[in-house]
Amino acid sequence: MSTVNMKDQDERDPTLVFGTASFLNDTSSDMIAPIWPTFLQIHLGLSFFQIGIVDGLALTITSLSKLGAGYASDRTGKRKAFISVGYFLSMMSRIGFLLATGFYQILFWKSTDRLGKMRGPPRDAIVASFADEEKRGRAFGVLRAMDTAGAVMGSVITVLLFATLGYTGIILLAVLPGAGSVIVVSVLIKEKKGKDVFKGVSFRGLDRNLKIFLFASILFALATFSYSFLMLFSQDYGYLESQLPLLYILFVLVYAASAYPFGRASDRYGRKPILIMAFILLILTSAWAFVVNDWATVIPLFLLFGLMNGALDPVQTALVSDLVEEERRSSILGAFQMAIGLSALPAGIIIGYLWDAIGPLMAFQYSIALALIATIALLLVRTKKDQDLQ
Repeated sequence: MSTVNMKDQDERDPTLVFGTASFLNDTSSDMIAPIWPTFLQIHLGLSFFQIGIVDGLALTITSLSKLGAGYASDRTGKRKAFISVGYFLSMMSRIGFLLATGFYQILFWKSTDRLGKMRGPPRDAIVASFADEEKRGRAFGVLRAMDTAGAVMGSVITVLLFATLGYTGIILLAVLPGAGSVIVVSVLIKEKKGKDVFKGVSFRGLDRNLKIFLFASILFALATFSYSFLMLFSQDYGYLESQLPLLYILFVLVYAASAYPFGRASDRYGRKPILIMAFILLILTSAWAFVVNDWATVIPLFLLFGLMNGALDPVQTALVSDLVEEERRSSILGAFQMAIGLSALPAGIIIGYLWDAIGPLMAFQYSIALALIATIALLLVRTKKDQDLQ
């Protein structure tokens, strides 16, 4: 059996290798992301309700794949195989997008794309093992910043070339950097033989604070909408189809620029204050929708939403890593991410239904109410930093 001790591997920081792979993969996926909402709505003719199902089921598939890969990675002691296969599936799904002609086909290929997210827990377990707890927040911040920088690159490419290439050309072009991510991981990540450290996956005896945090995070996931809804919401305030990718670029720029500072701040000041900030930022995003009245007042929506994601993603993963021991870290990360992702499908269905049946402002009201409850639950979590301050 093989296991991965990245500190013994070459001396190459795996964070930078995985960051490079993530940069390439996100360049690929985010060449498509800015045109995804209109691709679904205009090109394929999907309703808001159907878009909510596509986005929600995609996140659910993401989480199920992470659970399975996290368990299997710990059980076998292997990480690289799951990471490589994950990047390969995401690359191949982009061709599938071109084959889709309606709701069920795009549902299948989007789910295949998200199945590629099986790479997450094994990769995050490697990064968490390499980084000491005092530096773990910034390590995940670097990873998120690099993949989000790829999102910026992909979005800019689409803005520059969409008028010339259209949906088909952009999606085909997106396959190339996706292939690059597969190559980077296959060549630069190596596993070395080591002792069997797997002790079986048991969720008994988990830290009480991790259970509370899981509950708060599920509530927050149920309150969260996808960027697709924000982009389609913006169409009612003067933005043309060709201009919507600019709003997406703004979102990912803020996301990329804030991920590392938030991650580093969580190392210094604690995970919980940053996560509370993330929860409040979602509330502010939803609340701001009520004051939007023209193209200019749309812009803060994407600033706030970008900051929310920048604060949430690296710090959420770092806190879970802090609260579980190494030998089952990948499994617990996978289980945690599965629970969050399973919440995305009902969230997408509820928000999409409220949007279609009553209107977008009702969907935002729902988000505010549930996010407030999630914030109260988060306040009950006791972290190591809290204990040190006592």
